[in-house]
Amino acid sequence: MHKFLILLILVSCGIDRTTNSISSAETSVFKDFEKLDQAHQVLIAGEDEPGKRLTLCLNFIDKSNDVPLANRKVHFYHTDTNGEYMPQIASDESTARLNGSAMTDSNGKILLSTILPGDYGSSADNRHIHTTVFDAQPEAYDIHFKQYTGTMGKRFVKNSDRHFLADLKRNTDGSLIGFLTIEVKNP
Repeated sequence: MHKFLILLILVSCGIDRTTNSISSAETSVFKDFEKLDQAHQVLIAGEDEPGKRLTLCLNFIDKSNDVPLANRKVHFYHTDTNGEYMPQIASDESTARLNGSAMTDSNGKILLSTILPGDYGSSADNRHIHTTVFDAQPEAYDIHFKQYTGTMGKRFVKNSDRHFLADLKRNTDGSLIGFLTIEVKNP
């Protein structure tokens, strides 16, 4: 009986890593994002960077009125696949080796191409991408991933208006893709 309870606890606390295939409607949305001008796309990790390829189709909106956040600079940074930031300035993670910026288009869109960040520190399933929306109050937001966030992390994200959970899909080439709207406060 004791072993059964432990197994039940482990199963109920486990992370569902199921990654569904991208739908035809999502493929159409992705193709529209791929047409964005280069100013609205950011490549953080090139093809030679080890790790699982990840693309995010991001919409930035004003949280107070759902209006797209047009022509706004956004900076992204995250760990490598080993969970290392390797910042250029030791005390400033935003200078992580894997970082980049782009401007939102007139509809608040940015296409982000990178790798899935690794876990860091002593915690597992804490992968995320730091997102800085310039001239917003606050500027800092984080993108987490449903398939790589534990129960406590999901609870944290749910109760925060600065953390967002992307449900990753498997793209036709086997890479990961996500679609996410980020509600920005006081832009």
